[in-house]
Amino acid sequence: MDDVVVGVDPSVTARRTAVQAAELAAAFGVNLHLVTCVDRSSGMKMQAGGEVFSSDALAEARVFLDTVALELPHDQITSAVSYDDPAKTLCAEAERLGARRIVVGNRRVKGATRVLGSVAIGVMRHASCDVLVVNSTGGD
Repeated sequence: MDDVVVGVDPSVTARRTAVQAAELAAAFGVNLHLVTCVDRSSGMKMQAGGEVFSSDALAEARVFLDTVALELPHDQITSAVSYDDPAKTLCAEAERLGARRIVVGNRRVKGATRVLGSVAIGVMRHASCDVLVVNSTGGD
Protein backbone atom coordinates (compact mmCIF):
# COMPACT_ATOMS: atom_id res chain seq x y z
CA MET A 1 0.00 0.00 0.00
CA ASP A 2 0.96 3.62 -0.37
CA ASP A 3 -0.63 4.83 2.88
CA VAL A 4 0.43 8.04 4.54
CA VAL A 5 0.85 7.70 8.31
CA VAL A 6 0.67 10.69 10.66
CA GLY A 7 0.70 11.04 14.42
CA VAL A 8 -1.80 13.36 16.06
CA ASP A 9 -2.38 14.75 19.52
CA PRO A 10 -4.52 17.69 20.69
CA SER A 11 -1.83 20.30 19.92
CA VAL A 12 -2.22 22.93 17.22
CA THR A 13 1.02 21.81 15.57
CA ALA A 14 -0.19 18.20 15.35
CA ARG A 15 -3.42 19.36 13.72
CA ARG A 16 -1.43 21.36 11.16
CA THR A 17 0.68 18.29 10.45
CA ALA A 18 -2.44 16.16 10.02
CA VAL A 19 -3.89 18.63 7.51
CA GLN A 20 -0.66 18.50 5.47
CA ALA A 21 -0.68 14.69 5.61
CA ALA A 22 -4.34 14.59 4.52
CA GLU A 23 -3.61 16.87 1.59
CA LEU A 24 -0.69 14.65 0.58
CA ALA A 25 -2.77 11.48 0.85
CA ALA A 26 -5.58 13.09 -1.18
CA ALA A 27 -3.13 14.22 -3.87
CA PHE A 28 -1.77 10.67 -4.20
CA GLY A 29 -5.23 9.10 -3.89
CA VAL A 30 -4.16 6.91 -0.96
CA ASN A 31 -5.33 6.17 2.57
CA LEU A 32 -4.40 8.42 5.49
CA HIS A 33 -3.69 6.55 8.72
CA LEU A 34 -3.99 8.61 11.94
CA VAL A 35 -2.09 7.43 15.00
CA THR A 36 -2.26 8.68 18.56
CA CYS A 37 -0.61 7.41 21.72
CA VAL A 38 -1.99 7.49 25.24
CA ASP A 39 -0.45 6.99 28.65
CA ARG A 40 -1.63 3.81 30.37
CA SER A 41 -2.38 5.82 33.50
CA SER A 42 -4.32 8.56 31.71
CA GLY A 43 -7.74 7.14 32.58
CA MET A 44 -9.37 9.09 35.39
CA LYS A 45 -11.45 7.95 38.34
CA MET A 46 -13.70 10.38 40.15
CA GLN A 47 -16.07 9.98 43.01
CA ALA A 48 -19.28 11.96 43.31
CA GLY A 49 -21.53 11.20 46.20
CA GLY A 50 -21.44 7.45 46.66
CA GLU A 51 -20.67 6.64 43.02
CA VAL A 52 -17.31 6.16 41.31
CA PHE A 53 -16.96 7.26 37.70
CA SER A 54 -14.06 6.34 35.46
CA SER A 55 -12.94 7.26 31.98
CA ASP A 56 -11.42 4.96 29.43
CA ALA A 57 -8.30 6.52 27.87
CA LEU A 58 -8.48 4.27 24.78
CA ALA A 59 -12.13 5.10 24.14
CA GLU A 60 -11.42 8.81 24.55
CA ALA A 61 -8.48 8.54 22.13
CA ARG A 62 -10.67 6.81 19.54
CA VAL A 63 -13.28 9.57 19.84
CA PHE A 64 -10.49 12.13 19.46
CA LEU A 65 -9.23 10.43 16.27
CA ASP A 66 -12.77 10.27 14.86
CA THR A 67 -13.14 14.01 15.52
CA VAL A 68 -9.82 14.80 13.84
CA ALA A 69 -10.74 12.64 10.83
CA LEU A 70 -13.96 14.61 10.32
CA GLU A 71 -11.99 17.88 10.22
CA LEU A 72 -9.50 16.74 7.55
CA PRO A 73 -9.74 17.36 3.80
CA HIS A 74 -9.71 13.65 2.92
CA ASP A 75 -12.19 10.81 3.16
CA GLN A 76 -10.00 7.68 3.10
CA ILE A 77 -8.93 7.64 6.74
CA THR A 78 -8.14 4.85 9.18
CA SER A 79 -6.74 5.16 12.68
CA ALA A 80 -4.96 3.41 15.53
CA VAL A 81 -4.39 4.06 19.22
CA SER A 82 -1.35 2.82 21.09
CA TYR A 83 0.15 2.85 24.56
CA ASP A 84 3.68 2.69 23.13
CA ASP A 85 6.23 5.41 22.40
CA PRO A 86 4.95 7.72 19.60
CA ALA A 87 8.02 7.40 17.35
CA LYS A 88 8.09 3.60 17.69
CA THR A 89 4.36 3.42 17.10
CA LEU A 90 4.48 5.54 13.94
CA CYS A 91 7.27 3.39 12.52
CA ALA A 92 5.53 0.15 13.50
CA GLU A 93 2.21 1.26 11.99
CA ALA A 94 3.93 2.30 8.76
CA GLU A 95 5.67 -1.08 8.61
CA ARG A 96 2.46 -2.98 9.40
CA LEU A 97 0.56 -1.14 6.66
CA GLY A 98 3.40 -1.18 4.16
CA ALA A 99 3.12 2.61 4.08
CA ARG A 100 5.46 4.61 1.91
CA ARG A 101 5.43 7.81 3.97
CA ILE A 102 5.27 9.01 7.54
CA VAL A 103 4.49 12.69 8.03
CA VAL A 104 5.82 14.41 11.15
CA GLY A 105 5.82 18.00 12.32
CA ASN A 106 8.70 20.14 13.44
CA ARG A 107 7.28 21.02 16.85
CA ARG A 108 9.92 23.02 18.65
CA VAL A 109 11.20 21.83 21.97
CA LYS A 110 14.10 22.89 24.17
CA GLY A 111 17.58 21.44 24.23
CA ALA A 112 19.31 19.40 21.55
CA THR A 113 16.05 18.73 19.74
CA ARG A 114 15.22 22.43 19.31
CA VAL A 115 14.67 22.39 15.59
CA LEU A 116 12.83 19.07 15.37
CA GLY A 117 10.86 17.42 18.12
CA SER A 118 12.04 14.18 19.66
CA VAL A 119 9.26 12.23 17.91
CA ALA A 120 10.38 13.51 14.50
CA ILE A 121 13.99 12.61 15.22
CA GLY A 122 13.00 9.14 16.47
CA VAL A 123 10.91 8.50 13.36
CA MET A 124 13.67 9.70 11.02
CA ARG A 125 16.16 7.37 12.72
CA HIS A 126 14.02 4.26 12.63
CA ALA A 127 11.54 4.50 9.76
CA SER A 128 11.78 1.97 6.96
CA CYS A 129 9.98 4.36 4.59
CA ASP A 130 10.15 8.00 3.54
CA VAL A 131 9.63 10.63 6.24
CA LEU A 132 8.25 14.04 5.39
CA VAL A 133 8.82 16.81 7.94
CA VAL A 134 6.31 19.64 7.59
CA ASN A 135 6.58 23.12 9.05
CA SER A 136 3.87 22.69 11.64
CA THR A 137 4.88 25.55 13.90
CA GLY A 138 3.49 28.12 11.48
CA GLY A 139 5.73 30.82 12.85
CA ASP A 140 4.57 30.33 16.46
